[in-house]
This record gives sequence, structure tokens and C-alpha cells, in this order.
Amino acid sequence: MTNDDAVTADALLRGRVRLYQPARGARMSLDPVLLAGFLAPPFGRFLDIGCGTGPLSFLLLAGDPAATGVGVEIQPRLAALAVRGRDENGWDTRLEIIEGDVRALGQRLGEATFDLVVTNPPYRKLDSSPPSPNRERALAHHEIALRLPEWVAIAAQVVRPGGRVAAVLPWERSPELIQTLAANDLRPARTRNVHPHANEPASRLLVEARRSVEGPLVVEPPLIVHEPGGGFTPEVRAMLGESIDVTASFKS
Repeated sequence: MTNDDAVTADALLRGRVRLYQPARGARMSLDPVLLAGFLAPPFGRFLDIGCGTGPLSFLLLAGDPAATGVGVEIQPRLAALAVRGRDENGWDTRLEIIEGDVRALGQRLGEATFDLVVTNPPYRKLDSSPPSPNRERALAHHEIALRLPEWVAIAAQVVRPGGRVAAVLPWERSPELIQTLAANDLRPARTRNVHPHANEPASRLLVEARRSVEGPLVVEPPLIVHEPGGGFTPEVRAMLGESIDVTASFKS
């Protein structure tokens, strides 16, 4: 086994959930933890667009024992690791993993068939920073195979009327995201800014939108990730509840 092929077994939620991921490359960041913590159950039947090795789907399944879902991942090794983690956690009847390009799966996913669509998408534009030389990491972080307008359009197609679409993106892309959601009949219902430290600007936006539902926008209090002296704040520690090191992948 080469270093690029090495896989680590990591524990989520104080060991209640097992996650397998590449030792190098497309590893879990803090983003799926923040998004899962932002969402309130019940989740019903959900779709995870670009599920990677499965962390967001796994957190949703652990947070709602009645939830079921479908995770779509274009990268074969990551999809295989998601299947491995799913089976290890005993969720083979609750989560389907589809290896493929979500843009080509319209007929298989159906129309208005999900209660919730979630994504921690590739969100770096190619003209904003050079992609990683590691192909898996590049596809996971840069808009090479999936761009923001594409996944929003897919989400709008597959979520049922009244259902939810939720995502985490860099804060500087907030205007683009909100406008694209609205253009696809997805009304932002809740947002929350994420700040690395209390005295620093927001680095992430958490957003929950609803399809074909009118109502006020709820702007929740900022989420602060780190304490002044280092380490996570109590709220983030409560979301984590586990020992995996995700701090290196969370950047302002």
C-alpha cells in the first residue's frame, strides 16, 4: 500500500460513529459538523450531494434514528469508503451510496422525492486559488466537476415542496448563493455566520432554504468556533462530541 492509498479509521461522536477516509487528500473538515449541528431533526429522507466518505450523512443518521438517505459521490474511492463506513455503522438499510455524477442522476433520484437536501460542496472557484495537485482533494474543494448553480438546480428539482435545502459555503460567496437559491424557488429561511474567533470576520455561512414556502428570514446569532486561548467553544465541542482532528481543514 502506498501513502496515497492509505486509509484511516476515525471516530465521530465519542466513538458512536466510524468514518473511513484517505490518510492524505480529501479528508473531513469541520464544515459537515457545523452544518449537521445547524440543522434540526427530523430529517426524513435526505440527499447528500457530494457525500465524500460520508461524514455529513453519518451525522444526520446518528442525529435522527428515523432518517434515511442517499449519498452521491463522483469519486470512486471516496464512495467506496462511504460504503465501508456505512456498513460498519450498521446503516446499510438506511443509507444508499451512489457512485456517480449527480448531474446525470435526475431520473434515478426522481423529482420532489426528498424532504431534505444537504451539501458541503466543492466551493473554491478555479480562478480564486490553484487546485491541489492531489486529484481527490482538488475535486472535493474546487468547482471542477460541480459548480454552485448546478447543485442548487439539482436540489431544487429533487426536494419536495416545503422541503429543506441546506449548505455550508465560504462567507464571501453568500450573495451568490442567496441569489441562486431564490432564482430556483428556494427561499432562504435561516442563516448563521460562522466566525473562527470572536474578533474575526465570518468565514462560513450556514443556510437553510425551503422550496415554495413564504416567510421571514431568521438570522441566528453568530457561531464562534474557537476560544480566545485556543480550542473549540462549548457549542462546537457539543456538535463534535468526538476525538477526530478536523481543525487543520478549517480555515478562515
